[in-house]
Amino acid sequence: MATYSTVMGLKLNDPSDSFELSDFVANWETIDASPGTYICTSNTRPNWGAGQAGRMILMKDLKQLSYWDGGSWNDLRDAAPVFSWGAFFGKWINPGSSPVINLCTFTVGRPCALAIFLSGTYEYVNNGNQDAYQDIVFDGVTQRWGNYREYLRFAGNNLDSGNYAGVNACSIGMIPSIQPGVHNIGIQVEVSSNYRTPVYLVGAKTIAFVSLFNYSNNTL
Repeated sequence: MATYSTVMGLKLNDPSDSFELSDFVANWETIDASPGTYICTSNTRPNWGAGQAGRMILMKDLKQLSYWDGGSWNDLRDAAPVFSWGAFFGKWINPGSSPVINLCTFTVGRPCALAIFLSGTYEYVNNGNQDAYQDIVFDGVTQRWGNYREYLRFAGNNLDSGNYAGVNACSIGMIPSIQPGVHNIGIQVEVSSNYRTPVYLVGAKTIAFVSLFNYSNNTL
């Protein structure tokens, strides 16, 4: 009675079996469809068993390698794609306002986590005072990693009435889970109404790293 090989499932004929050409054709088709790395898409991943533990696939639509651990798929993402942008805004922000300004639009091809670093550059009249706050905005939602936002204090010099002073602020955020598709990163600047001094947003820069994320990696 014929049996089947453990890893590739090839038919192993018993010496007493009758010769059937279809058995050999089926084995060769299996070998041809199963190179060192099995090629498929994210929607056609095979459902293997324990004997195939360690085998790898390449999903062409995600450009991603995964390996089978004997019961489920595990993604390999050793190389983290990095996106970066910078933009000059030249925008005055009045006291009591908190506009959201889009910095970039980009596309990711697979489910992942996203680490975001954002830097904003500001100017203000050097003889004025003002308080302001900076936030990362991802897909229209304000991100406050650690539940706080960056605080900017503009302390004026009353003896200097003809110049502007500058300051930078850096925000860090983590989006634990995003889906494939188009996404946006923006900056929100909230200017206090405690003073009458407007704040000038010169521009902003951001770097976004695509990677895996696990809450157990958090340390406080």
